[in-house]
Amino acid sequence: MIDILMVKLKYFLLNKKKISDVYLLIVIYFFLFVYFVLKPAIFSPDTYSYFHIAISRFPVYIIFLRVFNFVFGEFYGTAIVAFQLIFGFISIHLIYKNCVKLLKLNWLLKAILFIILVLPYFPPLSVGNNIASEGIAYPLYLLLISFILDFLFRNQQRKIYLLSLTLLILSLTRGQFIYIPLLIAILYFFKIKNNLFNKKHIINVIILLMLPFITKTIDSTFKKIVYGFYLPTQYSYVNAITLPLFVSKISDSIDIKDPDHREIFIMSYKRIDSLNLLSSKVGGTAKNKYKVFHDNFPLICNQNIHDQGKEYYLKIDSTPHMNAVLTERACKEMFPVLLKNNYKEWSLIYFTGMIHGYKSIFILLFIIFTSIYSALKLYNRFSLENGIILLASLLILSNSMIVALASHSIIRYLFYNYFLGFFIIIILIRKFTLKL
Repeated sequence: MIDILMVKLKYFLLNKKKISDVYLLIVIYFFLFVYFVLKPAIFSPDTYSYFHIAISRFPVYIIFLRVFNFVFGEFYGTAIVAFQLIFGFISIHLIYKNCVKLLKLNWLLKAILFIILVLPYFPPLSVGNNIASEGIAYPLYLLLISFILDFLFRNQQRKIYLLSLTLLILSLTRGQFIYIPLLIAILYFFKIKNNLFNKKHIINVIILLMLPFITKTIDSTFKKIVYGFYLPTQYSYVNAITLPLFVSKISDSIDIKDPDHREIFIMSYKRIDSLNLLSSKVGGTAKNKYKVFHDNFPLICNQNIHDQGKEYYLKIDSTPHMNAVLTERACKEMFPVLLKNNYKEWSLIYFTGMIHGYKSIFILLFIIFTSIYSALKLYNRFSLENGIILLASLLILSNSMIVALASHSIIRYLFYNYFLGFFIIIILIRKFTLKL
């Protein structure tokens, strides 16, 4: 009888602790919501580019913003902030609970994880108050990671469908995540390598590999309906050519065959040359050169080759949005030429940009080492700890590579993976030193 009572008491106390944890989190979410929702919505040039359906924007946030404007009228900013906060806190709670159970975190680690997850809602990012795509992209990303963990490490095979839907919406909100299905497929391969030809596994792999193509198709279809052009979102190469343009030489114009493309390059080159915004005009190390590039990226890209390209083509063809399409096409054609002619200088500044995103070359080397280490371990035996390390390191590394390729390495594009770095550190400490 006493044993039965002790068991019931233990069960009650454990569940009471769980209930109190939930109440505590609800109180925290409530106060955070009140604190942020009373702050004004942040409107920026990005906000208005979505509102005016710029061809350079992905469709999900355009539709999202337009729907809220239609429903709430002049109060749409406050309504969006409220929604972004609620959606964000729900996503934080789901990934938080999932990771606490999966990694068996103690109270200190739980507190640190929670703080890392909510930090983007504070300045300088203010993702909840900022009327821009990060407001829903961050919650979607957290949901995606939670579904990936369920699919890969909890053997919840049906989560492939929630995972796929979330990834489609996320990729159509911010295109920088379109590569993630390939990373999931790599992890999935390690898991099923001894049973590759199982019908269920083959279907899952096909679903994952098809996601980028489905994303492109939906994006292009939206563009066809709205703008009359069947093509993906126009801004990838306009961004990507910025660094090759920064390291270019006027003699590169000889290798640009299309006369219109050559004219746009010469105009863009002369403008940044007059402003001393060329790598050849900056003395010192690659770090010095990258700083100039980083600080002046909008001037070299948006206010230079993008604007001048659109102005140039508008004189040739006044069809709405055609000038943006042709400018993107010109940058796509020029990109390999400028890259080939200036590869050494480009690669030096490119990797300096990656290092800038990590704040230290040692952190970058650490992420590279952990990805190689966990991949070797995982190939021999699929395990939770090594699987999470590989997933986290690949997501961190690949995102930083894409950001450094297409833009400058700023926190706005990199913050999504900060909590994954926390996972890597905790797991490695547990494996090699302390039991946290």
